[in-house]
Amino acid sequence: CLRSKPPRAHHCSVCKQCVMKMDHHCPWINNCVGFNNYRYFCLFMLYLALGCLYVVILGYRLFLQSVAPIRKRPPNFRFADAQCISLSWLISLCIFLALCLLGGFHAYLVVTNQTTIEFHINMGNRHAAKRKGEVYRNPYDLGHSRNFQEVFGPNRFLHFLWMMPYLAKRPGCGIVSVFHWWTNCRMEEIGCRRWHLT
Repeated sequence: CLRSKPPRAHHCSVCKQCVMKMDHHCPWINNCVGFNNYRYFCLFMLYLALGCLYVVILGYRLFLQSVAPIRKRPPNFRFADAQCISLSWLISLCIFLALCLLGGFHAYLVVTNQTTIEFHINMGNRHAAKRKGEVYRNPYDLGHSRNFQEVFGPNRFLHFLWMMPYLAKRPGCGIVSVFHWWTNCRMEEIGCRRWHLT
């Protein structure tokens, strides 16, 4: 895309559109994850991990019974039931562990105010600065609390309102937060109408 874009906007070659604060193109949802839906993506991973953890904890005793030798199983425990329970428990455990890794990485990105694309760019900048004997700092980093609010809106972390997107306040239009580091002042909402990005 040869159009002029605001900082942190990237062109998605799959969707053929510019996306504000683009993180990645997700093939599972067939959409770009960016400013408008990044908090929903993070909450989806959190809810899915909690659901898998629920199955792992509550199904642990049944799992142990299903993998026990046949003579130690309860009499009404059929072989097909044991297979179903053990497979469901193992899949839930594997998905939970994978979500812990992916969710942990995205939690790091949230508290450092980076996207996945910016993370890779910043890694290169960090290595280049280290070779010069300098220290590289992410220009968008506003501190953990404000970085969290950039994604989940002006909701305090310990109030847990951010976990309910239908009740929580939206993070804004995105333009104010992008230019805040550049101008060190608050922009008016008028600037939000200039850019029409998804």
